[in-house]
Amino acid sequence: MKFVYSFCFVLFAAVSVQAQLADSTAANSVVVKKKTQISVACTYNTGLNYYGRTDSLKSRGFYPTVGINFKNGLYLNSTFIFISNKAVTAYAASIVEGGFQFSDSANRWSGNIFANGFFYRQRDLVQSALKGSAGINVTRLSKFLDYNLTADGKLSNDIDFGASFGLDHIIRINKAGKGVIVLDPSAYIYAGTQNFSRSYLQQKSVWFLPAGDELINENSKKFNILSYEFSVPMIYAIGKIKIALAP
Repeated sequence: MKFVYSFCFVLFAAVSVQAQLADSTAANSVVVKKKTQISVACTYNTGLNYYGRTDSLKSRGFYPTVGINFKNGLYLNSTFIFISNKAVTAYAASIVEGGFQFSDSANRWSGNIFANGFFYRQRDLVQSALKGSAGINVTRLSKFLDYNLTADGKLSNDIDFGASFGLDHIIRINKAGKGVIVLDPSAYIYAGTQNFSRSYLQQKSVWFLPAGDELINENSKKFNILSYEFSVPMIYAIGKIKIALAP
């Protein structure tokens, strides 16, 4: 069994003021900020994958992110991806994403509408065929379980459609020094088209006699389950700083 760990150090340098961690807010949920905020984050991932697919070099990733969340719900951020493996350690790509965050007044529903673009310096990433994507994330918040649903379209040489469904449960520990500890056990299933293809040799025949082999290439846009994901993100928040470990 393979385990992947992601470590994230997040510094919220608020234009006007304070970060918050709501009791009912999931770690992966997005809530509309009441004030404009600038965020800076650095993430390290021990095993880069794309819906369960990995490269043969078993690359690791480091990606700093800078973003701005406006008080009206609009946001814009940029992520710079650096990879490290046996062959190379280098800057690989950038992702620019913009969108709109929303939630209801009772804080029972939240989510975001997004669109992003990928800009590659080199094609060492597993998802290097991906040019961009757009979609929507919606979360139903409750005291016991949060329900997360995503639908999107991904642009490469063609358009693929994807969906995911996940469950998580927030556990908040307030007595952690001057900070707060949040645990978020989560389970997700991802599905999509991803233009699956296969190639095989088929024997040709003439009047029931063998006449050599023919290479057959088949493409399919069948909607398939791509991967399952189980994680237990652990977040420590103190002031405007959040530190997260996500095995």
